[in-house]
Amino acid sequence: MNKPLGGRGKKAPYETTHLRIPLPIKTDIEKLIENYRLSVIDGIETHDNSLMSVEDAKLLTRRLIKAKTSKIDTLIKLLTSIYGVEISKDELEP
Repeated sequence: MNKPLGGRGKKAPYETTHLRIPLPIKTDIEKLIENYRLSVIDGIETHDNSLMSVEDAKLLTRRLIKAKTSKIDTLIKLLTSIYGVEISKDELEP
C-alpha cells in the first residue's frame, strides 16, 4: 500500500490528526489504520475475521508490484493484508 507521506501535491485523501495512544493497544490501532488506508486509497475492503478475497489479493499484488520497495517489504505488506496479522521482517529473513 502507498502510505501518503504528505508534502507538495501528496496530500492524503482524508483529514488527519495525531494522537498519543497507550503502547498495549498500538498494534490494534495500526491494524485499524492500515485497513482504513487500504479501503480509502486502494479500494480494498478488509475483513478482520476472514481471508481477503482472491480478487482483492490480485489487486493488492498488482499495486505492490508497481511500488518501489524491496522484495521483503512487499511480501510483508502482502501477507499482513491477506491474513490481517502483523508480520515483522525478522520472521521472514533466513
